[in-house]
Amino acid sequence: MRGRILKGLLALALLTGCNEVRQVRLTFGAEGEGLDGFLCREDDGTYLLSKAAPAGGEAVPTSLVIDFVRLGGLPGCRSGQLVSWCADHDCAVMPEHRVCIPAPLPDIAGRPRAEAREAVREALSSLAGAAISREAPEEFIIVRTTATLQSCDELAASGGGPAALSEEALVGCAYSCPVELNAVEGDVYLGFDTLTEQCAQGVRVCASGDLHWRP
Repeated sequence: MRGRILKGLLALALLTGCNEVRQVRLTFGAEGEGLDGFLCREDDGTYLLSKAAPAGGEAVPTSLVIDFVRLGGLPGCRSGQLVSWCADHDCAVMPEHRVCIPAPLPDIAGRPRAEAREAVREALSSLAGAAISREAPEEFIIVRTTATLQSCDELAASGGGPAALSEEALVGCAYSCPVELNAVEGDVYLGFDTLTEQCAQGVRVCASGDLHWRP
């Protein structure tokens, strides 16, 4: 049952060109395998998610930000391919589609990786069925979810553009392959491309407005 709940984690109500309403769901996978970007550690071994955990075992006051990132074409899906593509193309967040949802996540300090993943998955399952957008952009984008310590009020769009995500406040990130949402069949998988738990820098790249590499 938990896998089924997670699979329908977030729902996008999309309008096609013929005004036909249909839904595309975002998923981190049936077992939460796409949540690696929420389990990254700093070089000292500390989980990003635990760096601002309240005393007493309370949930970390995080926000989940869903962005559509314009690509200007169709690059490959791996993080290196996206970063290379965006070095020569105008990749940018589409401010009119940003959604921010208060989504407190558990303190996972000291937990083994599998147990930490399950705790994050369980917390996010409460968002099952949340509507993200009622009109999909008619171009190739990536869908990105970012977990941050910033509040949704702080991240509200201003001056015609989205508020920047503070690198110091980031605690997690996941993204889709390039996709044209009005043409997609099935669910859109969100994940994070890493081979190591020390992936805090990868979270910062994932969450950057232009997907450019930062040393």
